[in-house]
Amino acid sequence: MGFIQLLENAIAYIQRVQKRHDQLGLTLRENGKKGLTLNEGEKTLEKTISQPIEKTLNRGKIAGVDSGFAGQSFYSLDLMLLRTTGVCFTYEDGKLNATNYHPQTSSLPEPIINTQGLEREEFHKFVSLTRLQAEIRCATQLIEHEKPNACLMDGSLILHPMDKPSAESTLGKEYEKTIAAFVKLYHTAEKNACMLIGAIEDSRSTRLTELLNEQHMITMEKNEVLSDVSLLDKALHAGERSMVFPLAEKKEKHTILNDFPQEWANQLFACYIKPSPWDYPLRIEFLSTSEKAIEMANHASKTAYAQSAVHKDYAFPSVLIEADLRAGLKPEEVELVSDKILSKLGRHTLRMKRRDRRPF
Repeated sequence: MGFIQLLENAIAYIQRVQKRHDQLGLTLRENGKKGLTLNEGEKTLEKTISQPIEKTLNRGKIAGVDSGFAGQSFYSLDLMLLRTTGVCFTYEDGKLNATNYHPQTSSLPEPIINTQGLEREEFHKFVSLTRLQAEIRCATQLIEHEKPNACLMDGSLILHPMDKPSAESTLGKEYEKTIAAFVKLYHTAEKNACMLIGAIEDSRSTRLTELLNEQHMITMEKNEVLSDVSLLDKALHAGERSMVFPLAEKKEKHTILNDFPQEWANQLFACYIKPSPWDYPLRIEFLSTSEKAIEMANHASKTAYAQSAVHKDYAFPSVLIEADLRAGLKPEEVELVSDKILSKLGRHTLRMKRRDRRPF
């Protein structure tokens, strides 16, 4: 089979899959219009598939945190450069009135060194855990200092399963420190009456799709995999949110939530919002008791929607976009820090790995 035929086959396959996803999404929306409802319970807290998001102006203080990083592995150590930035927007009558940053001045990235000789997969976990800890510390300090009405995190409000080290890993303590940092952040947000919202830029979760399939709101084929975002892209219209659901059905069987204190593991919920007709739905996570989950979902959705409905082709909270721009590392900054370290130690003392210094 020639290259052109292989390419045409690949295109045809993608088209079939996309058509199937669109059909399932449209079917889900039609079922909602027909009055088909979900069974309320621990799995699904609402009967309806979608809800309109109340339109509101940005108001009060909205904070956001993100980080920029770059990593380099040498034979004897791993070097990571990290910069974390917190941003707080203050709104009056829907208009941005002031912007504060934490720290107040932009600085060179912080060098973080690991000398444990980690393999590539372990190094990636180390980078992720270290970055999370820095972002969580920044968010905690930002909430304590600025007292925002809401604080948005770029990503989930828990660790990703890929970040969990194995039982034999030397990163066990870093994992425990990250969980402790999350718990402190939860407490700080609760103490300061700040709504904590996690905004997942490109979620591939299938949890909601699986719930809807279980309740026969959609009919999926055996072994078919469909992300929530792909399903809801046609099921939701702009200005709507999905039903709210807990992050996990059985916390004790969840890879990550099983390691969190039960009081917090039971307070983590999620839903999807569609800020723009031209972009995919956005997954948001928040903290709430089961009794107030719907009320808090409405509150979190309003906040995230007002922040995300700015650009029709990129529906993501503007405060997180600003944090990302401030935290991002420029190539010259990475080169500056690396060169300073190498100039002090000598290039023959600290050698890069062969794959990173090939002469061809």
